[in-house]
Amino acid sequence: MKLYSDLAEYYFEIEKPGRRLDEEIHFISEVFKRHKIQTALDIGCGSGEHVKDLQGMGFKILGIDASPQMVDIAKKRFPHCKFEVGKMEDYKLKSPVDGIVCLFGTFNYLTSNDEIKTYFQNAYKNLKTAGILILDVWNAEPIKRIKRKPLGLVANIKIGTTNIRRNRGFRLTRADDQTMVEVNYVYHLDKSDIKDKHVMRVFYPRELETSIKDGKFEILNQFGGFSGEKFRRFGGRILYVLKKK
Repeated sequence: MKLYSDLAEYYFEIEKPGRRLDEEIHFISEVFKRHKIQTALDIGCGSGEHVKDLQGMGFKILGIDASPQMVDIAKKRFPHCKFEVGKMEDYKLKSPVDGIVCLFGTFNYLTSNDEIKTYFQNAYKNLKTAGILILDVWNAEPIKRIKRKPLGLVANIKIGTTNIRRNRGFRLTRADDQTMVEVNYVYHLDKSDIKDKHVMRVFYPRELETSIKDGKFEILNQFGGFSGEKFRRFGGRILYVLKKK
């Protein structure tokens, strides 16, 4: 996926228009404070903004990402923070932590039931007793309802001397016992075009909650976003606060 490799140096600025970093950090820090979290792991840390901000608030946190390019960018941007290359389904911490965050559709790259089972088993091992997992997942309902969206301009930004136009579209590719979506991007960088395809699995709450229960986690809260709004059936995301049993 070229967003996390060829375009890694531009990743944060590309994603920034659709993000509310202050709101996200506030939500995470409030959950951490409520549950007395001191040590944490950020799975799919990207370019490291959450690790930097949470560390600045006094939390001891490590960021991991499957992309070596993203980890390199994070280390260069925030050399005082800790980042490592690691896959979410098999990364093993030397010592368990109080909390884990896994945000912005990172979980949706797990497309098989075996991968999902392994993910929860691994999260369970990496957490201390009664540890907290904040899990942000794309909801299947609106994707299945729309089915297909043609490529269209979603961002037009300038980074230094580089102009980037981001086009995005998607199509539903499977809707039986699993719901799969192919998300396509075209990035126009001055005189060059970069095409990028992401194959992802989206989830209904009931199917995900079965995996959560089987993974020995308890659902403490379910939200529709980082402002703490109530989850809506056709909302784009499902934001869980889970507790290790």
